[in-house]
Amino acid sequence: MAKARPSPTLLEMEMKLGYKVDSLTYPNKNMDCFYSDLRHVPESNYCKTLQEFDEYEMRTHRKDKSKFLERALPELDVVHTATYDDHTVSLTRNTDAYLYNNTVEIHLGCGFNLALLVTDEEAFDTLSVVKLRQNTSSNFTPLLFRLPCEIRDKIYDIALPKGNWHIEDVDDFNRCNFIRSIGDPSGFYFPLSSKVAALGVNRQMRQEALPFAYRRTLFHLDDMDDLVKLLVAVGKVGRDNIEMLELAWESRADSELKWDENQNMDDSSLLLPTLHTARCIQLLKQCKRLRSLRLCLEKDLMNDISADDFKALPGIHELSSLRGIKRVQICDLGYEPVDGHGPAKWLREKMESSTEEEG
Repeated sequence: MAKARPSPTLLEMEMKLGYKVDSLTYPNKNMDCFYSDLRHVPESNYCKTLQEFDEYEMRTHRKDKSKFLERALPELDVVHTATYDDHTVSLTRNTDAYLYNNTVEIHLGCGFNLALLVTDEEAFDTLSVVKLRQNTSSNFTPLLFRLPCEIRDKIYDIALPKGNWHIEDVDDFNRCNFIRSIGDPSGFYFPLSSKVAALGVNRQMRQEALPFAYRRTLFHLDDMDDLVKLLVAVGKVGRDNIEMLELAWESRADSELKWDENQNMDDSSLLLPTLHTARCIQLLKQCKRLRSLRLCLEKDLMNDISADDFKALPGIHELSSLRGIKRVQICDLGYEPVDGHGPAKWLREKMESSTEEEG
């Protein structure tokens, strides 16, 4: 078995990079900042340097785009902003002294806030929303668009296929879908499915068909971080129309942060995520049409635990504040239902109850 490569020392990384991270001006320390995979930007200089070094090493295997990116990106400290309704995404190029040198701030009308520290390539992708061709023909109107809007809606509802959506490659989703989509708060350009031909005909058909495509798609998420990224990337049109979700209540970013902070932590303290829980609940509450939710929790959380202890677990109170979902199923991570009794039954009934029934 090949031996794992030893971690480089701080001095070794600084010599290759040509700079010291502790001498750089990172974003405001009062601002909670994350990388595009939603890992927390670390406090320690070593961990920041390691992130810069990993990016530096990857760039040696990619085509150098630095000169092109310098021309394409905003000047230093110039804020580029995209808005839609009361949702805003702003990008600021902080400095050219290091690799993670741009801040993307996402502010949604519901009070959701997320700040990302990104590279020049990621910043360029955020600003480069691929647009569909316009339907500019003035002499020809397709027969479909001559029908009343109500009839067209019925056609979309019947004709669009049911779909299943999941992330096949997390790194690819982060790079190609999440980063490129957050520059469009409306969600119009999110690449939902290449199999739904109606979404690629022209702008008008995409605009009309997109809500129905979301309603007929079941979204499978293996991780809370992925759900947060998805619900940001799909924009307002996605959040307004998603009806079916399956979600594992876990978080890679949360587990990594807890492990880095305390490697002597016992397994039970790693079971429930806390890092992005509030953001996840904020976004789920914006999914007004959500009617079916399968929630997968660690089985040990629901065995031999009192209802009061279960309610006190991190994130459970926030989860129980989600109300009015028509069908909730609580499963273990093997998709076996566990909500027939005990704490899981309590959580399911809470989430299925209407807001008026609370209390």
